[in-house]
Amino acid sequence: MRRFLEISGWSPGYLYVAPHHVTILARCEACGAEREFDRHSVPRSLEYALIPEIEARLRCATCGANAGRLRFGSYLEA
Repeated sequence: MRRFLEISGWSPGYLYVAPHHVTILARCEACGAEREFDRHSVPRSLEYALIPEIEARLRCATCGANAGRLRFGSYLEA
């Protein structure tokens, strides 16, 4: 089973600055649902947006809440 290890207290500021070897998870703060975030799914108009600007537009596919947060890190093999 894989476990996600978040880089504590780190945010690249802009999505395009995040190294490609870093995994990005989108987490819904309302229901706790998590899924991998595809950085290539961001519209071109938000390519150079700050992380908080992108998070403000995230909508949970599970509960519909607009309470997303991006987490940066990598998976650990158990």
